[in-house]
Amino acid sequence: MVIFVAAKSRTIAVRLLSMAMTGYYRTLVRPRASRPLSMMKYDPVVKRQVLFLEQKRGGK
Repeated sequence: MVIFVAAKSRTIAVRLLSMAMTGYYRTLVRPRASRPLSMMKYDPVVKRQVLFLEQKRGGK
């Protein structure tokens, strides 16, 4: 009996959530092996640059 296991993708899509607590988010693709993302980006709700952090994955 032969069982094939699907290979995992090298990249994953992640959601970066605004730390201004506006609910605004950005979606990016990053390598699976890298550390979680954090970056300063423009939040149009508060009209300024704020910190965006990678959101924890909420699974079932």
